[in-house]
Amino acid sequence: MRAIIRERAVALENWRPMEFWRRRPETALALAIGAMAVAGLVLRLVELADRPLHHDESIDAWYSWKFLNNSYEGYDPVYHGPLRFYLTAGLFWVFGESHTTARMVAVLAGVGMIVLPWFLRRSLGPVVTLVACAVLAFSPIALYMTRLGREDSLTAFITLAMMVVIVRFLDRPRLLLPALFGFLLAAGFAVKETTFIVVFIFGGFFLALLAEQAARQARAGNAEPTPSNFAGDPEGQRRGLAGLSWMLPAGLVPMGVAFGFSGYYDVEVFLTLGIYGVLMVMVLLMLASPRSIWELPVVRAVRRVPGWGWVLAAAVFLFFFTLWFTEFFRHPDGFADGFTEGITYWRGEQDTNRGSEPWHYYLYTIPLYEYLVCILAVIGAVHVFRNPTFVGKLMVWTAVASWFSYSWASERFPWLALHIVVPMAVLAGYGVAVLWRARRKLWMLPVWAVVAGLVATTLFFGWRTNYVNQRDPRELLTQVHTTHDYVNTVHRIEALNAYSQSIGEGPVTVAVDTAISVPNLWYFRDYEGLQWTNGESAQHASADFVLALAESDIAGSAPDMAHHHTTRMPLRDWWAPQFESYHDGWFSGWAQWMVDREVWNPATLGSTDFDLSVSPRALDLEARMAAAGR
Repeated sequence: MRAIIRERAVALENWRPMEFWRRRPETALALAIGAMAVAGLVLRLVELADRPLHHDESIDAWYSWKFLNNSYEGYDPVYHGPLRFYLTAGLFWVFGESHTTARMVAVLAGVGMIVLPWFLRRSLGPVVTLVACAVLAFSPIALYMTRLGREDSLTAFITLAMMVVIVRFLDRPRLLLPALFGFLLAAGFAVKETTFIVVFIFGGFFLALLAEQAARQARAGNAEPTPSNFAGDPEGQRRGLAGLSWMLPAGLVPMGVAFGFSGYYDVEVFLTLGIYGVLMVMVLLMLASPRSIWELPVVRAVRRVPGWGWVLAAAVFLFFFTLWFTEFFRHPDGFADGFTEGITYWRGEQDTNRGSEPWHYYLYTIPLYEYLVCILAVIGAVHVFRNPTFVGKLMVWTAVASWFSYSWASERFPWLALHIVVPMAVLAGYGVAVLWRARRKLWMLPVWAVVAGLVATTLFFGWRTNYVNQRDPRELLTQVHTTHDYVNTVHRIEALNAYSQSIGEGPVTVAVDTAISVPNLWYFRDYEGLQWTNGESAQHASADFVLALAESDIAGSAPDMAHHHTTRMPLRDWWAPQFESYHDGWFSGWAQWMVDREVWNPATLGSTDFDLSVSPRALDLEARMAAAGR
C-alpha cells in the first residue's frame, strides 16, 4: 500500500497502458488483480443456483442447517471438519437457505485465492503474480471446484494462505505472523483432514531445505550465511551444478518411492513415510552438526521471533482448534476427537477405495482440463530447478508432493484435483515468465500463436464444463450429482402441498426410503408431512408420495400402496470410463471426448434410480390444481 502511495508522486506523461504500468507498476498490478477478482466472483455467481446440490453438497448444507437450528451433534470425521458448517449457517441466517448460500463459502474462498498471490508479488514478480491469479480465476478446475459447495475450496484457500504466511515470514520475520499461521492451521484442521497431508508436505519441504542449506554451507567452508543464500536468489548462488536446487529431486524422488512402495506392496504408509522422515533427518545430521543447524538461514529466521511469540502462536492454534471442534465449548470431547478421530477414520478408509478410481486418476483428469497449465508448470518447474528461489521451490515441492499424496490416497475424486492445481498455477506463472523474457526472439512467434490457441480452447472448455455441462456425467469433474428429475419431483410435491393446504385439505404426506436419505435430508429438511421408511417398515408405508430406492420394492410391499402410480426416475447419474479395459484406439476416443464429450463406452453411463409412487388422492389434487390454473 505504501508503494502505491509513493507511486502517486511520479508524474504520468500520458495515460497509455504501458506508460501507466511503467510509472505505477504496483497500482497497475493491483488494478489488474482486482479486475480478475471481480470477474472471478461474477463467473462463480452466474447460474450458481441452477445446478442441483449433489450428494456431498446436500450433506454439507443439511449439517449447516442443523447447526443453525441447534441440532448439530458435533464433529464427525465422515463429513469432515465443522468450520464450514458454522460459516454456511451464518450465511443461511443472514441471506436465507438456498443453493446459492449453500455454495457461497466455496465461492468466497475461490475469490480469495485469486487475490492471495498479490501478497507474494515481491517474491514472484508481476508476470508470475498475474498469471497465477489468472489461472486461479479462470482455469476449468479452479472455477468448477470453487462453485461446488464442498469444503475443498476453503481448504485450498487456507493452504495457499499458509504458504503466503510462510514466505512472508521468512522474507521478513514479524511477531504476529506465527500467530496468524497458527490460526490458519487450526482452521485447516477444522475444515478437512487433508491438513494432515499439508503438514506432512510442509514438514518434508523444510527438512529438505535445511539439508540443502547445510550442504551449501559446508561447500562454502562454513561461511556466514547471507540473505541471498537463504532466499535462493540466483544472483547470490554459485553458477553451474552448485547453483541448482538439488533438494527438489533429492527429496521428492524418495517420497514418490515411499508412496509407491506403500501402495504397490500394501505396506503401512505411516511406516514407509516414517522411514522417509527418519532418513531425511539422518541426512541433515550427516551434513551439519546440531550447532551449525542452529545457524542455518531458516533457523536464524525462526530465532528472530522471541519465545513468547511462538507461545502466542501455539495458544492461538489451541484456542481456535478447541473453539471449533468443541462446537464453541459445548462438547469438550471434540478437542481430542479433532486430533485423533479424523486421522484414524480416514486411515481406516484407505482400504475402501471409495470412487474405485486408479492410482493414476489425476494423471489424466488434470491434463485433460488443464493441459496448458501443465505445460507451463513443467517449464516453470525446470526454471525453478535451474534458478531456485524459496517461493519457487516451495511451489514445486507442494505441487509434486500433493500429486504423490493424493494419488496414494485411495479416495480419489475430482474435487481433490484443486489442491494440486493451486501450486501449479504459480509454476505456470514461472513458465510464462520464461516465455516472456524470450518474447523478442523470432522463434517465439509460433510459440505465442500456439499458446494463444491453447488459452482460447481452455477458456472454451472451462465455459462448457461450468455452464453448459455443469452436471453432465460425461464430464470428469462431475460425480454423484443429483438429477433435475429429482429436483422437479421435490418442486412438484411442494407446489401440490401448498395448493392442498390452501383449499383446506391438509398437507400432502411424503414417505422417503432411508436408503436414499441423501439428498432428501436437505430437500425435505423442514417438510411438515414427512415420514421415513425402510425395508422392515415398508408394509406400513402410506403417504401421498413415496420415494424409494429402485431396488427396495417398498411400493410392492405396502398394502396401502396397491393403487399408487409408480414411476422410476434417476436420482444420481454417472459415467465410468473404465480405463483398464480401454485399449483399442484410445487416442481417437479421448480426442472425440475432448471435442463433443462423446464417450467410448456408453454402456457405463448409468444412474442410481428411485421409484416415485403417487397416491390416487395426490393425482386427483394435481388434476384439480391444473384445472384451477395453479
